[in-house]
Amino acid sequence: VDIVDVGGGFPSVYPGMVPPDMSEYADAIHRGFNEMPVSETTELWCEPGRALVAESSSVLCRVDLRKGDALYLNDGSYGSLFDATHSRWPFPTKLVRDGESSTELKPFRFYGPTCDSIDHMPGPFFLPADIREGDFIEIGMLGAYGVAMSTGFNGYGEHDLAMVEDAPMASLYGLAPRSIPTVRTTAEETARKIVRLSRPKGKAGQRKKSRR
Repeated sequence: VDIVDVGGGFPSVYPGMVPPDMSEYADAIHRGFNEMPVSETTELWCEPGRALVAESSSVLCRVDLRKGDALYLNDGSYGSLFDATHSRWPFPTKLVRDGESSTELKPFRFYGPTCDSIDHMPGPFFLPADIREGDFIEIGMLGAYGVAMSTGFNGYGEHDLAMVEDAPMASLYGLAPRSIPTVRTTAEETARKIVRLSRPKGKAGQRKKSRR
């Protein structure tokens, strides 16, 4: 055996996920490799690309239209938001606007600019309730499979790239919070407080027939 490739699958920080330290993966791989009956010249390969670069980039999108809780953007599933469609990941978002915005956050879904019905990102993406056409949205944690997945479908897909020195929205490496809070709507909070009683299963749960 010349090469042992343990592959990829190393996670990053996404909403609802708090992955272990990279050192834990490295330790487990190192132990397993040392126990394998292979030659001393056998190389160990791994592919931690997502974990290394996911937090390195954000995408800035423009809101072209709003209809209720649907926002129509100038980027979508054929552009930088591939994983938001196909993996249905609710990436962290932030409104970018000069001036004040509502402190109330509401869940939104996104639609891209193409004619294809698959160009839909269900989210939910939590943004200020007063978001409107012309606003910009920063969508974070897109360093992996973001712009790299962009196509030229329907004539879209051009991007301007800018280098900035600010903290990511979340980080495995101590540059930002290690988790992304999951926002709950008022309806979800109410549902969590409701106590639902169910009838016991079996004979104990059967209604007694009334005697005639």
